[in-house]
Amino acid sequence: MSLQADGRLQLDHECIDDDPPAARMGFCLTTDLTGNGRPDVIVGAVGRKLPVTLPILRKRINLGKLFGTRELIDRLEYNVFWYENPGWERHDVARSPELSVGAALGDIDGDGRVELVTGQNVNRHELYWFEQAADPRDRWTRRLITDDFEKYHDVAVADVDDDGDPEVLALSQESEVVFYYDVPQDPRLESWPVSNRHVVAEDLNVEGVQVLDVDGDGRTEIVAGTNVFHRNDDGSWDREVVAEGWEWTRVVAADVDGDGDPELVVTEGDLPYQGDRRGRLGVFDPPEWDLTVLHEDLSNPHSLQVADLDDDGDLEVFVAEMGLEEGHDPRQFVFRNRGDGTFGSELVGSGVPTHEAKLVDLDDDGRLDVVGKGYAHRTVDVWYRS
Repeated sequence: MSLQADGRLQLDHECIDDDPPAARMGFCLTTDLTGNGRPDVIVGAVGRKLPVTLPILRKRINLGKLFGTRELIDRLEYNVFWYENPGWERHDVARSPELSVGAALGDIDGDGRVELVTGQNVNRHELYWFEQAADPRDRWTRRLITDDFEKYHDVAVADVDDDGDPEVLALSQESEVVFYYDVPQDPRLESWPVSNRHVVAEDLNVEGVQVLDVDGDGRTEIVAGTNVFHRNDDGSWDREVVAEGWEWTRVVAADVDGDGDPELVVTEGDLPYQGDRRGRLGVFDPPEWDLTVLHEDLSNPHSLQVADLDDDGDLEVFVAEMGLEEGHDPRQFVFRNRGDGTFGSELVGSGVPTHEAKLVDLDDDGRLDVVGKGYAHRTVDVWYRS
């Protein structure tokens, strides 16, 4: 992105892959895998490329829907892959069918390299960590954490309980459970002991997770959807409801108004696809969580990032739409911070369906760029700030 003469932001688009190895790409993460100082891009997918069909008795049969054939496709198809920066050479590193949206990176085994944590989609039950190979271009080893729940939409690797060690936190949507695991002494053990598992909340179907000290009390909280969970001395968790009625959310906690306290920035990432109304973007301001709506006519805004995009020291909000609504041209917005906690909306791009995009300096020029991919639309894309 660059600033135009009128001060508006500009995105310079490049498609880095128009034929990824799997369809319905769920997550997009960035980290430096090669040690060259440039962030690489990791993508994971639900799986199965565009339907493979054969003519049988004058009908075309989708092989991906046939029992047995479907399982064979799952075994043969790579759906964890990453792009090496610079050059964007793709490396296919793992096969793992039906991976869900939401993944996280963290050093699970203490070897100094980050591992990938992610889980399966609806009707599937497995939560994994993937052990990075010594050469990250080689095959990564998939290891089971648990298969006790269904559909893990978001995960985090963070010190949830302030004991100095990272835990693995997950939101199971279909089982409606928020839980975390202490990493066992031998993390390669499959599955991890149930005694290492801690349940934060039950009967709660939410999306979006972040781990941080929300209220400045020196103790870590969990943000899960529009809820903040506060840990008690006995290890139990109290739920603080920020807002009711916000659905299918992406969340970022950040101090966008400069008052020293993090606000909660929220989009409804799967609306109207999962409902009958448009998606909203809002900022909830503590301690009463007063709401300021920034936009209420969005189409599946499943990319949400907060960062300083115009180098003025204030945080902007970046939102991009998935492109799942028929007849709607997917858009990208930057909400420019005026410095007083209010925002002006700028349309900075359209026409490229974007899902789970990240803001990161891709070309080492000191300025943030955008990387994302489609969900149903099969491309991986970057936008440079030149």
